Amino acid sequence: MRFLQAFSTIASFMALTEAAKHQLIIGTFSTNFLYTAEYDDEAQTLELIKTTPTNAASSWISLSHDKKNLYGTDWNAETPSFVSYSVKDASTIDYEVRVDGSSDCTGEKSIYIEASPEPPYAVYGNYFYGNAKCGTVMSVHDNGTLNSVIQSFEYADGSAVHGLSFSADKKYLYSADDGGNSLWVHGINDDGTLTFHDQLTWPDDGADPRHVVTHPNGRYVYTVLEASSQVGQCITNDLGNLYTLQQSFSLIKDGDQASDFWADEVALSANNKYLWASNRAHDPARKGYLSAFEVNEHGALMQQYFLAETTNSGGYANAVAPSPFDDGLVAITDNSTGFVEVWRMNDDKAGASVIAHLDIDDGHGCCANAVWYS
Repeated sequence: MRFLQAFSTIASFMALTEAAKHQLIIGTFSTNFLYTAEYDDEAQTLELIKTTPTNAASSWISLSHDKKNLYGTDWNAETPSFVSYSVKDASTIDYEVRVDGSSDCTGEKSIYIEASPEPPYAVYGNYFYGNAKCGTVMSVHDNGTLNSVIQSFEYADGSAVHGLSFSADKKYLYSADDGGNSLWVHGINDDGTLTFHDQLTWPDDGADPRHVVTHPNGRYVYTVLEASSQVGQCITNDLGNLYTLQQSFSLIKDGDQASDFWADEVALSANNKYLWASNRAHDPARKGYLSAFEVNEHGALMQQYFLAETTNSGGYANAVAPSPFDDGLVAITDNSTGFVEVWRMNDDKAGASVIAHLDIDDGHGCCANAVWYS
């Protein structure tokens, strides 16, 4: 009996030790690698544990619903395309296939990709630069690997969509149209294809919604406004129609000029207690900002807790990835010099600070966005 008790104690300790380590997968803008970093939440360290050579530089990556597949864009491709990897674990990532974007679309680069969490697990891709007024719907094989383009759909002349989010019931897809200063709503059909439902033009000219996220309760949708350096929110009663709320929150400090920045990302914490948001500086000599907001049980933003300078400008990134295990933790990627950091919100919620840092200097390719594998 004593042996069994001792064994149980050791096993429990080993399980706790293992549970303290969490992996991140990180994409790049211009170098053909995927990076796996491990965060130890007891030692508060970040370590590069795997560099995976690839045939694509993925400026945006997205995990499948079961984390068995990873989808990415290809920043360097002459023809905009999307790539698919099988994922055995965070360090075993194998290339599967490349899918060319639809010939109906003349956007110059694939810029964003998002995997549906619901059957048939379609994958949605967007384009940027050139005439990027369209999006792509891709089917997947039974094993989750990208299969083929099943729909090319249009937004409008001047559109450039950089972010997507599913409605709470997964029946609608919201698109943040940076180029068209709009949020789009498409209904999702049984086969994953889309049907246009609504377009909401942001009331402030030149605000430029970049990314969008939906609260799981369904009534509130948040967007980061790239040009005006703000976080805005919408409300909806039926999920298919969005209405802007007058209140917005600034991602710059008094005396700053919005034109000196380009706001990047907005994302909910693990248990939807906080909304994290980030801003980048155009000038590499200046710093960006990280912010967090109180979210009530219904999804409304109640207050902005803080606006803290990031450790660098962010380059193309300063993308935030809230941890899936702690509301107060967020990972931030930086492309100006190439690094990943983990930040923790202060106990009094009046600020946040870096608790782990990892340099990944590969010639200014890294780092694009990151996804938590565990």
